[in-house]
Amino acid sequence: MLTIEALSDHMLRIAFGGEGLAPFSWPGPASHLKLFLPEAGRREVELPPADAEGFMVIDPGTPRPTTRTFTPRSWDGARLEIDFVLHGHGPASEWAGAARPGDRAAVSQPRSTCEVLPDSRWLLLAGDEAALPALATLLEAIDPGPQVQLLVEIQGPDHRVALPDHGAPVRWLVRESDETPGDALLAAIAGWTSPAGPGQVFAACEAAAVRAIRAHLLGPREMPKQRVLTRGYWRLGEANHPDHDFGEDAA
Repeated sequence: MLTIEALSDHMLRIAFGGEGLAPFSWPGPASHLKLFLPEAGRREVELPPADAEGFMVIDPGTPRPTTRTFTPRSWDGARLEIDFVLHGHGPASEWAGAARPGDRAAVSQPRSTCEVLPDSRWLLLAGDEAALPALATLLEAIDPGPQVQLLVEIQGPDHRVALPDHGAPVRWLVRESDETPGDALLAAIAGWTSPAGPGQVFAACEAAAVRAIRAHLLGPREMPKQRVLTRGYWRLGEANHPDHDFGEDAA
């Protein structure tokens, strides 16, 4: 670990470096990786041995390392940055909140990415706090040509963070204390007027909400499936949601 930077009272950016990142590659915006965390009270992570193909070999009865899924915020060939939302609970949030330069973790190769179709004349990017790193990488990768709009649901005004200066308008949706996560985002998308011509929507938030958003876009909006990219980054009441939840069972 190289540096720790507070982006807000509720988000940290941690930069990693070192020889262990030599094989790391960047597939593109909105990709995801596995972060392997040290056990509580330790500053280094211990990983099981790997087989010839690089997969961990875990003996029966041996506990698996604690892992969580994240979007890499940036990679310059030597320095990897990952943003952490500080929930106040959970192993990743607790580790990040207590981390100090010199602490060590491990990461997998990132997978997946979001591709903008060449004929898209507009883009709607929507998400919650967990999606902010993915939204930022998309803004940095998207040509200013397409008309881009952002809808971001946050728990409170102090959860805002600076996004890349793309010129795209950002509408911050502050979630009320009695609202279920994702409700404000769904309502905003339901009331949003899409520009003319073909476009795309990228939406990433709580898993149940992302299914409702996807069902709305494919149903009443009648958008083609290939133009709707959805990601369920987390699920309310679930500690470690799978990293391959695209919400496609909603359609």
